[in-house]
Amino acid sequence: MMGEIFIGRERELADLNELYVQDKFQLFVLYGRRRVGKTTLLNQFCKDKDTIFYSAEQSNNKLNLEKFSSLVFSFYGENNLEPFSSWTNALSYIDERQENKKLVLVIDEFPYLVRKNKALLSELQHLIDHKLTNGKLFIILCGSYMGFMEKEVLGSKSPLFGRRTAQLHMKPFNYQTSLKFLDGFSDIEKLELYGAFGGTPLYLQQVNANESFEQNIKRAYLKVTSYLYEEALLLLRQEVQEPGVYSAIIEAIASGYTKANEISTKIGEDTAKCLKYIKILCELGILHKETPFGEKEASRKTIYVISDYMFRFWYRYVFANRTLIETGAQQAVWLNRIEPDYNSYMGLVFEKVCTDYLSVKNAKGELPILFTSIGRWWGTNPATHGQEEIDLVASNGKDYIFGECKWRNEKLTLSVLRGLKAKAEVFGKNRNSTYYVLFSKSGFAEEVINEAKSDSSIVLVDLKEIMNY
Repeated sequence: MMGEIFIGRERELADLNELYVQDKFQLFVLYGRRRVGKTTLLNQFCKDKDTIFYSAEQSNNKLNLEKFSSLVFSFYGENNLEPFSSWTNALSYIDERQENKKLVLVIDEFPYLVRKNKALLSELQHLIDHKLTNGKLFIILCGSYMGFMEKEVLGSKSPLFGRRTAQLHMKPFNYQTSLKFLDGFSDIEKLELYGAFGGTPLYLQQVNANESFEQNIKRAYLKVTSYLYEEALLLLRQEVQEPGVYSAIIEAIASGYTKANEISTKIGEDTAKCLKYIKILCELGILHKETPFGEKEASRKTIYVISDYMFRFWYRYVFANRTLIETGAQQAVWLNRIEPDYNSYMGLVFEKVCTDYLSVKNAKGELPILFTSIGRWWGTNPATHGQEEIDLVASNGKDYIFGECKWRNEKLTLSVLRGLKAKAEVFGKNRNSTYYVLFSKSGFAEEVINEAKSDSSIVLVDLKEIMNY
């Protein structure tokens, strides 16, 4: 029986076990943002297997090797042995002791080791090629600095390139899996909670089903002793040297300054320096960059978005109000800062939920077209010369879906549909087929329902459909 803690990672566990029964050498690379559940997955995988599980520290190579040595010796019931003089010796020793018995060797926080010992990757490569491939070691290298794992471990210039037998980029849960943690709430509350806690299992576990949305937010975020009160800063301090500058960048984005030049002006640092910091935040999976649908990556309209909802919520509502929270003004922060603003905060969250919904339907072939790309679009409408936005554009190059996502307390009216059709004209007339999908938190006005009945290119999706899909 899988414990409740293990919701949503069944597929990944099955994949790991499939590799394990192959009965040969494996090098598995596991990476993903902090707190996403990598260690939980590994613990679950290792619990009925012979395992040496080493979590590297941010100390130096000598101390890491000493700690690893004592772990290895205690696994084999040895003591009073001198620590290994190198990682090659340590891994060779394990390989020889195992003879041909299987062993899972996990090195967690692998980037910490390589930062202090640049030669380790080449050492590993040499060892794998000349020795380990013939044995049955199941080595798992795990890390949360995604840029590092992708370039230095998986990249084509890495000494380990071509040595891995499998890899997994572990991502936060989408809204559908996240909802499994949120039983007992209304549909609206479930999405509001998802907007505040995101798709990270550890944060979703902070939600108490016996409390309202408001009570959960106050308990988890708005007290000095709250579990998430310091979380965003703690994570930054673990990863970067100057958390202050990084923090200022994230706060600027959370406040609506999303272009590189706007961010640098807001925090008073030059754009080049800012971009360097932004790149690292993207590599850590805290930010990602977005360009308008159909435009090149280097577009001047590029904006930066906070990937993780906990970070977004924290910088929007906690960071800016810390003085108030520290004087016990929990209720005032809720009433004045969060409650009146939360519908507008939820706009982007709802767009992401609608995008996920469409992507899953697309993968199952349940849409009128099979799209190959999906995103948002913003820019100047040549017809009106005004700035416009389309919440959702999906296309396979010739067929298009345009979507509008409304997180509002009133029914969606015909003017929204007409507005969407007008904005879609930006994409020109040479489209094979065009569909309009309207998503609405509060349902649809009668005339919209009638229009959709008589026109098969208009699809209406309400909250119930999204939540029960």
